[in-house]
Amino acid sequence: MSHLFESIMQYLQALAAAILVGKVVLLSFVVAPVLAKQLAPEQFGKVVRQLFPAYYLLGMGASVAGLVSVTALLVIRGASLALSAAGAIWLMIFLAESYCRSPLTPQSNAMRDQLKEQERLGSVDPVVQASWERLHQRSLYLNSLVLLGGLVLVGLAS
Repeated sequence: MSHLFESIMQYLQALAAAILVGKVVLLSFVVAPVLAKQLAPEQFGKVVRQLFPAYYLLGMGASVAGLVSVTALLVIRGASLALSAAGAIWLMIFLAESYCRSPLTPQSNAMRDQLKEQERLGSVDPVVQASWERLHQRSLYLNSLVLLGGLVLVGLAS
């Protein structure tokens, strides 16, 4: 029975890593570029705003599954460098996805709305523009970090 449970936890960790990497690759390299080419900027922004909360929630769910499976494997097998590293990476991913879902995305959306209003009125505050660009850049860096962490987890799970 213990061997079956261990196999299930190993599979769960691998599946969580695959889902994590798949969601980042699909949105970043397929969905977003296609939508950007097919939709007007205003429409694109509305669609992306609908996608991101679910996108980050999926990453949070995958990271919880990864953390649960790693914790179970640590209990079954005992501590090892690979499992400890996997646990730390899963935790980092959970924190990054949680931060991106809230507060980063709502802050970015509010700032983008403020910029749109300023554009409509004909005067964009460069401080607000620079702040929004920093938030956007931060989300790109965190998304890249999640992808890199997911790829390492795929390697550790095999």
